[in-house]
Amino acid sequence: MKVLILSCNTGGGHNSCASAIGTELLRRGHTYETDDALLYVSKGTSRFVSGWHVRFYRYFPKLYNKGYQYAEEHPASFDESSAACRILRRGCKRLRASILAGGYDAVVCVHLFPALMLTFIQRESPLPVKTMFIATDYTASPSCDRMRLDTCVIPDAALTELFVKNGVNPDTIAPLGIPVREALYSRLPVQEAKKAVGLDPSHRHLLMMTGSMGCGPMEEITQLLANSLPVEYDVTVACSSNRQLLRRMRRKFADRPNIHICGYISDVSVMMDSADLFLTKPGGISTTEAMVKGLPMVLVNVVGGCETPNLEFFVSHGGAATADSPEAIAALCKRLLECDEERLIMRQSLLAMHKTPAAQAICDRLEA
Repeated sequence: MKVLILSCNTGGGHNSCASAIGTELLRRGHTYETDDALLYVSKGTSRFVSGWHVRFYRYFPKLYNKGYQYAEEHPASFDESSAACRILRRGCKRLRASILAGGYDAVVCVHLFPALMLTFIQRESPLPVKTMFIATDYTASPSCDRMRLDTCVIPDAALTELFVKNGVNPDTIAPLGIPVREALYSRLPVQEAKKAVGLDPSHRHLLMMTGSMGCGPMEEITQLLANSLPVEYDVTVACSSNRQLLRRMRRKFADRPNIHICGYISDVSVMMDSADLFLTKPGGISTTEAMVKGLPMVLVNVVGGCETPNLEFFVSHGGAATADSPEAIAALCKRLLECDEERLIMRQSLLAMHKTPAAQAICDRLEA
């Protein structure tokens, strides 16, 4: 089987999801290719959407949230005559030709944009391929009612009614989960993992990661934690692609031996195994990774939009906690680090939620 996985460069989560599926396909002896769907419109469109997504996400989160709310409240934003759909349609002819030339048996979309493009293609000039959309947030995104593919993979069966209410054909819904990297399904004992990342095994460890773009009040929260936590509590902060933040925080916390500032983390799986608590924004991939690890979360609602339902989902299921301000977030982290029993309950709640690894279940579906 040969599979085309279509993504978009709007944050690292979609590409991470695509990679997880691709790894499982290769393990089964299939082949796959991954592509940025917006390149079929134009290179300029892809750069523009990717660049402005990062800017809004990192520097104007309230404006990003307003835009998402507007799309939710105005379904016509993605109707056939909308500017967004007209732009996506420009790439459909090239995308269709590429699918034909590539000889693919299935096309998997890990972002709504390519799912809409594929919907237009299949409605107007159908191709003999299996089609699939994978939702990477714990909610039904605006315009998912326009999508008409063979399968709509959702994160959890509890969300089925929500997707149906938002216009998705119930016969296409498959609650298979969100794919994450295969390495995350292996687990080191916490003491062993702490040694592996250079930490004292007797210390408590808070891991802070706020997405591939390094957004949110990371610096302020880190300062509050540095002022309130004892030295035997370690804090690791991943600034990811935000190099300016990385340089500034390394200077600021250079004299704090228990505050560890880094860019990208090379082995996220081991780092998560070493953590007693995970402070993150509620991205669909980040929260799913923590769920797979059984790692209790404190969630910072940085940008709102589709991440607010992610936060509500994990808080309501008992695997995460949240607060409304940096001061309250720091105090919550300190309390949870001190309370083994509460973290154990959160861990058990998370481990009870995930079943078959999503990439495996998705590949089973493609092979069926």
